[in-house]
Amino acid sequence: MADGRRIRPARVEEADALTALARRSKAHWPYDEAMMAVFNRTIAITRDAIAAHVVLVHETGDAVDGVGVLIPGGDDAELDHLWVDPPAIGRGVGRRLFEALAEAARRRGARRIVLNADPHAEGFYLRLGAVRIGGHPVAEIPGRVLPRLAMTL
Repeated sequence: MADGRRIRPARVEEADALTALARRSKAHWPYDEAMMAVFNRTIAITRDAIAAHVVLVHETGDAVDGVGVLIPGGDDAELDHLWVDPPAIGRGVGRRLFEALAEAARRRGARRIVLNADPHAEGFYLRLGAVRIGGHPVAEIPGRVLPRLAMTL
């Protein structure tokens, strides 16, 4: 693209770097060390996920500054991950990735995207047009319930 930004499919050999980006993104929010220890065990973008699902990265210049994982599945496609490197937050990276993933879901026949949002990111998804449809208990963190959101495509 003329502005040096583009979205492309992730490559399996990028799994470790994309996981590191996701963990940096999660650490942007005010979580304590105990919570971050759990997230560092549970947040992973694996080679298998890249091979099996729709995984897109956002690049600005030569730097990957965002990643999203979509799991197609009939009428509902699950947004499993959407992470933006902290220096790129607020620069449209997340919106561009979400729109590209939504288009990929549409092409695969999905009628909506569903996701479990970090409470700090819920407003982002609501601004994109998602609505809260419930809550999702987090098995690894007793008492933590994430907003369950859906967006009609």
